[in-house]
Amino acid sequence: MPRSCAYEVPVDTGLFTPLHLQPTAACRLAFNAAGRWLSLYAISHRRLVAEHQTGFVVWSVQLSSGDPVGYFDADCLDVVVTGRVRGGGTQFECDVEVRGPVGRATRLRACCVPLRLDGGSALAGAPARLSPEVMSAFLADEIERRPHLSPLPALRAVITGCGAELAQGRTPFVIHRHQCEVADQWFWPEAVSLACSGREELVRAEADRVPRLRLAMQTPLGRLDLLFSRPFYLFDEGAVVSTAYEWEGRLAFVHELVGTEGGVDEPRAVAIEQFAPAPEPTWN
Repeated sequence: MPRSCAYEVPVDTGLFTPLHLQPTAACRLAFNAAGRWLSLYAISHRRLVAEHQTGFVVWSVQLSSGDPVGYFDADCLDVVVTGRVRGGGTQFECDVEVRGPVGRATRLRACCVPLRLDGGSALAGAPARLSPEVMSAFLADEIERRPHLSPLPALRAVITGCGAELAQGRTPFVIHRHQCEVADQWFWPEAVSLACSGREELVRAEADRVPRLRLAMQTPLGRLDLLFSRPFYLFDEGAVVSTAYEWEGRLAFVHELVGTEGGVDEPRAVAIEQFAPAPEPTWN
């Protein structure tokens, strides 16, 4: 049976919106949980980088919001995390639950790609399998040959193909150091923050014309999907191109995060938000 790690996180006001957990906070909690699992059962990410010249880059994320939990509901949140290797050592995947005192947990699945690092301070590298030495730290039932497949491309196709477009907007940004990690490239939960900013700016600009958009500020996020293609680096310029749809009775936002230097949009990541009660996730 795959090993799991359970612990408590004291709450603070920065973890919550008036409606639920902050999506970015949930992603940060999940990333920390994955690092905790690696350190406890396999090898710490720091040792993986320093001793094995291998790093992990987040590629695909799915977040399914559970029942709303607020700051005044409990002193602590319960976190449970499980890790595994997939694709014959070409992916590391973790499942995380963040739970309040009652109701369904918020669940997150993140799939990372191992990189063989080039030794530079930017921690750049190329995709590579985990070494046999690292693989030996995982139990047999924590190694799955079948790779993770992101559901985002198919989801995006059906929303854009079958949904009714309501509004579109563009929110520029610049990456600053407080949004970065140790290698001066953006810390991946910032994609969630930027997507949320793009959605909120679109609501501000278009809600008078399309009152339905106000639901995206009045109801908790139900489901969030992310897919990364290239990172942003310190002082990179970009924009969030946000499109709102009415799809299957719910409000959905497709956010394309693009680099804008040189005057041409260069795709870096895509985020899809859905505002409806989230069903239990059925992830591959």
